[in-house]
Amino acid sequence: MGSPPSSRRKPDDCLPLISAIKRGRVVMRARARGTYPGDPLPSGCLPGLQTIGYWDAVGPQDWGLPMHRNEGIEICCLLAGQTAFATDSEHVMLRPGDVTITRPWQRHRLGDPNVRAGRLFWVILDVAGHRGDRAWEFPEWLGSDGDSRREMLRVFRANQCCHIPARDFALRDYLQSAIARMDDTGPLGSSRLAGIVNHVVLEIVTMLSKGIGRPTVDPHGFNQTIRSFFDGLERSPDTAAEPWTVTAIAQSCRVGVTYLTRITKELYNTTPSELVCRIRLEHAARLLTSCPERAITDIAFTTGFHSSQYFATLFRKEFGRTPGDYRLG
Repeated sequence: MGSPPSSRRKPDDCLPLISAIKRGRVVMRARARGTYPGDPLPSGCLPGLQTIGYWDAVGPQDWGLPMHRNEGIEICCLLAGQTAFATDSEHVMLRPGDVTITRPWQRHRLGDPNVRAGRLFWVILDVAGHRGDRAWEFPEWLGSDGDSRREMLRVFRANQCCHIPARDFALRDYLQSAIARMDDTGPLGSSRLAGIVNHVVLEIVTMLSKGIGRPTVDPHGFNQTIRSFFDGLERSPDTAAEPWTVTAIAQSCRVGVTYLTRITKELYNTTPSELVCRIRLEHAARLLTSCPERAITDIAFTTGFHSSQYFATLFRKEFGRTPGDYRLG
């Protein structure tokens, strides 16, 4: 099926993300206009920039962005963690440093169905001014001159790739430091945003111009072993309840503690100990609703917590409700 007529096209309303923010499941920083969430961009400021921002999701998530469309070119870069990304013809698990590119009104989603713990940067540029029959144009603040803009547009129009695996982490590392500057609402705020977008677009054009190649990463399989370990904890409440220390996890994964901690932060946006705790809390939350006859203290001990009071404190911090209130729904 082709794209719907322009009169029927509607950009994403981001309601699942907005709900997750209100419920404290995710932290977001963004500048935006239209229906996109975030601090509003002033009228006339950086025309064509619909939204730029990032979300920081720590721990298991209960929301995702189903198939939706955006009116412009959307570029995303996963800075930490992992999450599923899909279009109508492609499905990948994003890793740190991976980039996604979707064309105006191209259907895509994030999550399977829920997003995972991670930090995701995005920018959406309206290159058609809401009129899909018009030739794409980059705004004049993008690129140093007309020739640069035309060449960048040529590369983006020719591109049919939606996923660029990380070759190195130059763009990710740049964005990790640059996103702090998005909150600048002073006289130089718009210039800082323009600088970030220019840097991102130029890096993407450079990647696309060189061709897409999957890099050789994790040659010894240690990162995959770490993923498999925590996937096992998510599948098995009994295994997750065992007395795991960071040292014991590192030994099980055949890596050092320092390496384990660094890679866990990259893959899951948190530390090994915090990740184990959140996995146990997820198991406890499921037991609270599926086994209403079991005492809360029993569930706490069963899932690996040695103090019902400590369990209740952590549970309320994670889910915003006491275990008893959570059970009641």
